[in-house]
Amino acid sequence: MFVHGWALGPEIWDALAPLLGEYAQARVNLGYFGAAEIPALQTGDILVGHSAGLLWGLRQKRDWAGVVAINSFARFCLDAHGRGCVRPAALRAMRLSLERDPQDCADAFRRSLGIAPAGGAAQKERLMEGLDLLGGFDATSILGGRPWLVLGAEDDFLAPSTAARDLAAQSGGALALSATGGHGLPWTAPAFCARPIGEFLRAHEF
Repeated sequence: MFVHGWALGPEIWDALAPLLGEYAQARVNLGYFGAAEIPALQTGDILVGHSAGLLWGLRQKRDWAGVVAINSFARFCLDAHGRGCVRPAALRAMRLSLERDPQDCADAFRRSLGIAPAGGAAQKERLMEGLDLLGGFDATSILGGRPWLVLGAEDDFLAPSTAARDLAAQSGGALALSATGGHGLPWTAPAFCARPIGEFLRAHEF
């Protein structure tokens, strides 16, 4: 079950998904630029979450058969103990920008990831809900308990490789880091992602 991150859409999987074509697949569309499409989440599903998509998946369902985290984290906002990726002030600034001009805010974020502006109109309410998830959800207490794979990039400006290392350590999962690819590994480095994901699925006989 592929779940995209904030201000993105299911098209981010277009390069990676065919490389895993031997496996049955479904994609969540969180509706940031149109109607949401949420397939039924079933027992035995494997969560493949990019960035905030991981948090969304973990909040929706606890009994995933396995989890693949790409460019992701257990929590996004830094807490008092320094756990997280960005200072709360950065998320507040994003919220203000979204309030002023949802389309410009979302498209500017997408440009920062090297991805084209969305084809549809930015859905302010859903984007705000996504920021609420990033600001308030901490998955630390529900990590582990099933097979995990964590993929990250050394040059990820948003979810630094330290977040990927922490997530792998906390979940007990395997870790694979790319030297490059930034915060967009599913489209900047699909082959890098596909190899360990395929190995992960085969090793656990999914």
